[in-house]
Amino acid sequence: MKNFISFLFFIVFCSSYIFSQDTRLTFTAVDNDGNFVKLDSVRAEKYYSDPSTAWWAEMLRYPDTVIVIPATSVQDFAAKAEFDVVANENPFIGKTSVIVNMPDESVANVTLAGVDGRVVATFSKNLHEGGNLIEVNAKNAKPYILTVNCKFGSKSVKLLNIESSTANSLSHAGSYDYIPQPKLTVNEGLSVGDTLWLTAYIDIDGFRYMLNKEHIINGSADIVFTFADIRHYETITDERDGNVYRYVQIGSQVWMAENLRYLPSVNGNPSINSSNSQPMYYVYNYTGENIEDAKNHLCELDGYYEGVNCYRQFGVYYNGPATIGTCPSGWHLPTDAEWTQLEIYLQNNGYNSNGTNDTDEDRETNNFTAKALASGCGWELNGNSFAVGNNPEENNSTGFCGYQCGVSLSSGEIYLGGAYWWTDTDAEIGAYYRAISNGSYFVDRNSTQYKSAINVRCVRD
Repeated sequence: MKNFISFLFFIVFCSSYIFSQDTRLTFTAVDNDGNFVKLDSVRAEKYYSDPSTAWWAEMLRYPDTVIVIPATSVQDFAAKAEFDVVANENPFIGKTSVIVNMPDESVANVTLAGVDGRVVATFSKNLHEGGNLIEVNAKNAKPYILTVNCKFGSKSVKLLNIESSTANSLSHAGSYDYIPQPKLTVNEGLSVGDTLWLTAYIDIDGFRYMLNKEHIINGSADIVFTFADIRHYETITDERDGNVYRYVQIGSQVWMAENLRYLPSVNGNPSINSSNSQPMYYVYNYTGENIEDAKNHLCELDGYYEGVNCYRQFGVYYNGPATIGTCPSGWHLPTDAEWTQLEIYLQNNGYNSNGTNDTDEDRETNNFTAKALASGCGWELNGNSFAVGNNPEENNSTGFCGYQCGVSLSSGEIYLGGAYWWTDTDAEIGAYYRAISNGSYFVDRNSTQYKSAINVRCVRD
């Protein structure tokens, strides 16, 4: 049985004369193996073609799970509502509750079953008009289905227990006049047919994963965010500083699946402090020279990366001299030839995003390999065919997990745009690097001066 961690429900109710039924958008996050993971927050936005009209936007943070949006006017939520079943704390540890809302008094049969359909608890009771609180105890750490049958119909809700408890049971714990909502937002502009821009966030061990998705409101829907970057990896520990790195085998090579974070010193801003000859180390958005402060620095950015640890999220940026011997024991900075070997392997073994297979040893022909190396998270949507930003949930088929982390070329400010990595091969003006970008389908090979600040991926000896 796969280990289910948790999931977040986000429910939107829309009411109008042309669409009188409730519209429910249920948001679920799963990892690369299909296991549920906790969705920390979801941002939903609607943009308007008229630039003078402010867009509608709402951020839902776990466990704030319900947003109510009347399509035409403010609704009286204390009035009699339709038959409904709403989960409270979910996922839960051993015990939770659901609210059964009844249009009128009626006998209801309530059952708790596993996803295999086997009923483990049941009771029948005359439920009060309005909201009825049902307490749920679940014995095993797994998903359950709670179903309520009455004269108004049958409705179910998925519940997830994340730790083993003592027994399976159901009980009636009280009544309410209406279904309490943890959040209420009124907006007259949101209606059926509108397009929502959705951003989902997951934070694990100081690293922020995020996915973008567009959704057209045309009725109730289960929207699943697949985080291809969250998967099982083997790891190594750098004995110099204790940093733990994920790694993945691609063909005959073994690559780190995250950027190097070795930081023996820190040199502030590369636009002020740069060198073609002396080792220089930088942390994004940090301008000081204290190593511990740099490692704990939180990004002062709006949007995706606000409040995240810049050092953990993006890794360290190195100038050319700093890359010498920077990889841990047993690993090294890849040469230009080793990067080329990686690209050719991908082209010839089914990793091209356009579905083609190449047969030669030329990296420049049929180089549709960027999506296979790019992370699924952090890239803006892009309409270019086969590009990194086109359906980013399909990225990262190799597990390389190349996430957007930016660069400083020729001693400018570090900016977040694409992913760049040094090679250990000199070029005419400095050294070669590889890069992938949001709107491209290929891996770019170029060169820059040694004073540029670029990330490092190590390959095993």
